[in-house]
Amino acid sequence: MSTKKQLSAIIILTLVLITVSGWVSSWVSAYSPDYYRQIQKNIELFGRVYQEVTRNYVEEIDPGYFMRAGIKGMLSTLDPYTVLLEKDDSDELQIMSSGKYGGLGMRIGLRNGWPTVVEPPFDGTPALKAGIREGDRIIEVDGQSTKGMSINAVASKLRGEVGSEVFLKIVREGEDAPIEFRLIRAEIVVTDVAYAGIIQDGIGYIRLSHFSLNAGKDLENAIRRLKREGMKALVLDLRDNPGGLLETAVNVAENFLDKDQLIVTTEGRFASKEFRAKRPPILEDLPLAILVNEYSASASEIVAGSVQDHDRGVIVGRNTFGKGLVQTVVRISNDASLKITTAKYLLPSGRYIQDPTKYLDDPEKILYHFEGEQNTAKDVEKDKPLKPKEPSEKSEARTVGDYITDNGRPVPAAHGIVPDIVVEAEPLTAFEIALLRKTMPFQFAVMYAAKHPELQRGFEVTDEMLEEFRAFLEEKNFDYVSEAEQTLQKLEEIAEEQQYLASISTPYEELRRVILEEKEKQFDKSIDFIREQLQQEISAKLWGTRAEVEAGIDSDAVLQEALSVLKDREKYQKILNAKRK
Repeated sequence: MSTKKQLSAIIILTLVLITVSGWVSSWVSAYSPDYYRQIQKNIELFGRVYQEVTRNYVEEIDPGYFMRAGIKGMLSTLDPYTVLLEKDDSDELQIMSSGKYGGLGMRIGLRNGWPTVVEPPFDGTPALKAGIREGDRIIEVDGQSTKGMSINAVASKLRGEVGSEVFLKIVREGEDAPIEFRLIRAEIVVTDVAYAGIIQDGIGYIRLSHFSLNAGKDLENAIRRLKREGMKALVLDLRDNPGGLLETAVNVAENFLDKDQLIVTTEGRFASKEFRAKRPPILEDLPLAILVNEYSASASEIVAGSVQDHDRGVIVGRNTFGKGLVQTVVRISNDASLKITTAKYLLPSGRYIQDPTKYLDDPEKILYHFEGEQNTAKDVEKDKPLKPKEPSEKSEARTVGDYITDNGRPVPAAHGIVPDIVVEAEPLTAFEIALLRKTMPFQFAVMYAAKHPELQRGFEVTDEMLEEFRAFLEEKNFDYVSEAEQTLQKLEEIAEEQQYLASISTPYEELRRVILEEKEKQFDKSIDFIREQLQQEISAKLWGTRAEVEAGIDSDAVLQEALSVLKDREKYQKILNAKRK
């Protein structure tokens, strides 16, 4: 290692030791002398190992990388929520906590290797005013090609100081040549209310996508508007909402619970704290249903759980994620923050919902990626059919009403929130999963919407559209591996390994032929699914997110169940007043 790099390593180590030692010294009064001495001893051990390896290892080591590897190694012994956040993720948390950022107001994701606008730009933003559309492919930012760039890298280039300019080159379906844009970045105020409207018989529907700083106020404003429009009951959709700020969860819950009602209690290593509603509820006494699923986590579970424990509304859907831990973010440099689990939270009934198996899975990697596309647990698991979580033996044994609500009805002491009305997920086939994973409906909708601007809202997905989509899949060489093909492949591998493949070649080939014939029929078997996807995707491309949501209402089994119970007040009250038997 060069003298210069040795010096850099020693400087870094010295700064770390000075910082940590000062931190430890400030804690002397909180711990016994023996505990303090253990901390000091281990800091010295860590520093000595770092120094010796960076100086004497057989190959030159990057001091910064090696230090971060040590930090990540330490944190990996804890839980998945205690992590070192580098610049991009740290910036995203800053956006979430401030509720605003400098940028253009659009969300992008990778489509065929290029950053692509995946949702209609936000209202009133530079992107919308300039005429950028969902489906636009960003091929250059400030003259630099985006081919091969990560979404985080492109998002960072799109964000910047308010008032600064950025030049984009975009490829758009139906246009022969790329389109160039010069945009001025503006302050983008984050809104987490993805949809708010009255959808049926005076029942309002609000979809809340995250819990950033403004979520509570945005929800309050949406409820006020819907009440002015004659809302008689409300459905709050928290499905796929990974959570966010604890304080925001409290602000959201305040819209439904009575003043002074307990919302959540946090229990840390040294202290506990109660969070109660500070004002009367904006929704007043209107009936309420909250939709949840296996990707509703953290703050979503606080809201749904507190509403359930106080019998304020019915919970509909599937078991939630099961995250009962609270994190605190500590800024440790200009480019990094430390997110530390500092407490667990208990719902008003006293139940703790953390699923211990979820220490392997962090729903709040789930950062915002403003100007970029969020990565949710659902995105990661797109290649798996959506199925309700199977309870573990431990949770099964504890779901006998260990806790009771204000009205005396039992609620399970399970991992996550168990809905009052469970609506099972309909599993997707391998064909349907592949369509979504390869974004075939999205890509087709971009092309189709560009060719058919004359379509009107509420259009029907005709047989001609379906055939055009079938031809589109062939043109794109769409293919997938069916479940039967996977099983057949395993059989072939075993037969070849056991050296009897030749003896079963005839029945094997016949079975393979039947499987491929059945595979060809999957399009027709998934016609209803394809119609729903095309209806929503084409609606989004032509008229935006609101139209996309409205196009999916009739086919949404969970939402339809919630609408049904809100219309049946006798059933609604019966659920909320079900006593322990």
